[in-house]
Amino acid sequence: MRFRLLGAVAVDGVDGELPLGPEKRRSLLALLLLRRNRAVPVAQLTEALWVAEPPANARTVVQSHVSRLRALFAEQGADRCGVQLATAGDAYTLHLPEGVLDVEQFDRLVAAARAAERSAEVADALERALALWRGPALTGTVSSVPLEAWRQTLEENRLAAVEMLAEHRSRLGEPARAAELLRAETVAHPLRESLVSALMLALFRAGRQSEALDWYHRTRESLADRLGVDPGRALNAAYERILRGESTPTPPPEPLPAPVPAPVPAAAPEEVPDAAPAAAPATSAERPSAERPSAERPSAERQPAVSPSAPPVVDLLPRAPRGFYGRAAELAALGDALRPGPDGAIALVTGPAGVGKTALALDWAHRHAARWPDGVLFADLGGFSDRPDREVGDVLGEFLSALGVDRDELPATVPARSALYRRVTTGRRLLVLIDNARESEQVRPLLPAGAEAAALVTSRSRMLGLVAAELARPVALSVLDPGQSTALLARVLGPARVAAEPDAARELAELCDGLPLALRIAAAKAAADPARGLAATAERLRHEQRRLAYLAAEEISVASALRISREQLPPVAARLFTALGQHPGPLLDGYAAAALADLELPDAAEALEHLAATHLLTGTDAEHYGMHDLVWLYARRLAAENDRATRRAARDRLADQYLYAGLAATRSAEPGSRPCCEPPPGSHPPRAVPEFDTVEQALEWLSAHRETLAEVILTATPERAWRLVLTQWPLILRRVRDGWVPQLQLALDATLESGEQDGESQVRALLGWVLVSNRRLPEALACLGPAAELAARAGNQVGRAIALINLAAVQSELGDHPAAGAGLAQALEIASAAGHPHTVGLALYHLARHHLDTGRPRQAVDHALHGLELSTAEAPNARRVLLHTACGEALSALERHGEARDRLGAALAEAEQVGHDEATAEVLRALARAEDAAGRSAEAAAHRRRAEELEGR
Repeated sequence: MRFRLLGAVAVDGVDGELPLGPEKRRSLLALLLLRRNRAVPVAQLTEALWVAEPPANARTVVQSHVSRLRALFAEQGADRCGVQLATAGDAYTLHLPEGVLDVEQFDRLVAAARAAERSAEVADALERALALWRGPALTGTVSSVPLEAWRQTLEENRLAAVEMLAEHRSRLGEPARAAELLRAETVAHPLRESLVSALMLALFRAGRQSEALDWYHRTRESLADRLGVDPGRALNAAYERILRGESTPTPPPEPLPAPVPAPVPAAAPEEVPDAAPAAAPATSAERPSAERPSAERPSAERQPAVSPSAPPVVDLLPRAPRGFYGRAAELAALGDALRPGPDGAIALVTGPAGVGKTALALDWAHRHAARWPDGVLFADLGGFSDRPDREVGDVLGEFLSALGVDRDELPATVPARSALYRRVTTGRRLLVLIDNARESEQVRPLLPAGAEAAALVTSRSRMLGLVAAELARPVALSVLDPGQSTALLARVLGPARVAAEPDAARELAELCDGLPLALRIAAAKAAADPARGLAATAERLRHEQRRLAYLAAEEISVASALRISREQLPPVAARLFTALGQHPGPLLDGYAAAALADLELPDAAEALEHLAATHLLTGTDAEHYGMHDLVWLYARRLAAENDRATRRAARDRLADQYLYAGLAATRSAEPGSRPCCEPPPGSHPPRAVPEFDTVEQALEWLSAHRETLAEVILTATPERAWRLVLTQWPLILRRVRDGWVPQLQLALDATLESGEQDGESQVRALLGWVLVSNRRLPEALACLGPAAELAARAGNQVGRAIALINLAAVQSELGDHPAAGAGLAQALEIASAAGHPHTVGLALYHLARHHLDTGRPRQAVDHALHGLELSTAEAPNARRVLLHTACGEALSALERHGEARDRLGAALAEAEQVGHDEATAEVLRALARAEDAAGRSAEAAAHRRRAEELEGR
């Protein structure tokens, strides 16, 4: 499969371009592709799919489009190609292998061009990159704010490549080709001065001076008329060069900027100075004098312990970090947090171990040290390290000495030193950088006094006390995305090394999980052995069991950084962290945590908060948490140290937690239905199970936990595995073409292994129905054949009836209507004898549909009305919608058009109450057919349009 965004959004399958459907589905796919291999929350997808306010059922629309895409991918064997559309909590992730997306190919070719040394190689790479474009990016998608931002980003990358290609064509002695390339782009972007200036120079070098000057004057007038501005520096420089007759190409251009990996909102005007790096950090001697009017300076009488000379300019700041890269948004956030205020300013940089908090703080402090003319204080408190924490009194003594207090006159106690420190810092323009703090109480005595000073604190802890009491403004630091990770590798190893092995570099970035510490260690290993290449380093990291051991360099390692974080946890949180090493999926909640660690739910919730506060977990929403890959590997290492019986017991408790929760969700999703199974003997009832008040809540839970549940099933005992699969049946029936076959086949194997005939019958019935819906009819027939007999042997008469109904559906599809009719009649008899009205209604619907298919609409009406009479006391549901629809279609076939319209109207009303767009669209299409039969073509067309609108949401 190949995915294309550089032009119309498209997917190429084995037989050509796939039918993606309406605009919103293309838009959803586009956003998932642009954020490939990353979870995209439903809220972001909703924002991208609607220009105005999204409708109340936006979540259902998103789920419907995801389901259609999954079905489309499954038909193309996407799993075999490494393409998977996964659910992770309240988000979706489109997993893609390398090289199947044209945006990725474009970025790789541009990177190769940047690394090339000869103009011919540059031009060749850029021409291949630009050949991937088939028109404006993201054609056929919604004009929403997020997608428009992506369009602009991709277009900016393309134009930058065009400009560089034109420059190198001129260097190769082909200015006419360069001018031809630039002209079309300049017409499309007439106010882009870099394009116009490049076109002017190309025309001049091709001997077309008057045409080049004409472009200058034309653009100058356009800028004045449309924007009210004069030409910029680049345009004027090109004009002057032409007037001077300088026809030789300019010196080599700056390297083409890397394609922007994600749209970032432009900084507000007042933020620009803070975001711009200084040319070099000012030394103590170079910084502005601390002279101020005497009224502003603390007097010597008020500070008897301070030298009476002018207060010294202090500089305790360590050197700037080497190879620091990126983090523009976080640097800007620090600038905003440390703007002067009436109470001073405190910024708190938080994040997991190894994410680069200290490097960020030091880089920002060096960039902006000149803003504090009285100097910068620095202390590493060692809160998360192997050495003991620094004593606050010692740090205060160091600060006071740097600020001019004689060491012999330092107070003996911490409160006295703190009071003197506040007095000395009052009115002074200082920056105090407090690194590696563990708790708020360590930090408070070190905060400077006065509105002119600022403090910058780093910690693995969220320090909510500092935020609440001292108004510290948090700046969260997370792992780098794949593009930033690759760029950091290039920063350490050099761009040529990364450009030579782009695939290996991307894999390295992925295996290091975007953690800067891990990336730097991996780069150091690769730099130490250049002959082996980046692919060899990636190969070593690929083995999960050895990855953490390899990510160590002398005293620096990822495992030791994580060990220190864990050692600082309270006992219950530390116990839970180890237990989480056995959690198999990306989504974790308090119930699963309680089961794994054998805790009460409140204790588990408190422990989860401790883990999140130290960034060993990441909160994904109010109830769920995620764990970065390297942290999970470390937790798995700890869990593996437990004995086998302990590990097995934890896995069984987790499986039972999901089993009991799934049964509760099934009861709420299908009220009144017969339980699909009972928990197996020896199972452990959980201490707490989530409660579901509505059908929607139950279905949302099943959907959110689908991926995690699939992983739990793989390690569950056979007796638990098939039951866990069956608890998802309400979701399976609603998303029947959503790739369920492999999991159901696994469940079938589990029933055969455990020898449970009732379980085998139910799994065969459900799997057979899924196979029918996916048009795999011969497989469905083979699967369903033994199901009814197995249910009879197990004494499950309702299961036997359902198996016969599903078998009849296959027989009807294969044209064996006599067998289908006989099976449905038998199923109706069995369900009636069992006294199960739900199954009776299902049998009556299928009999009505059978009679419609065989040209007997009168009997179809009788069966459908009988089914509706049995369900008059029920709330609107999918089964009643089906019965109303079958009855209406049969009445239409009998030319009782008014009655047909009324019956289909009732079906439509109930479908809308159920809130199922697909069912509503099916009813609307049936209404359209009925209106056509009645000769009401206008009404029929209106129904079809509405059905198409629903499908296009």
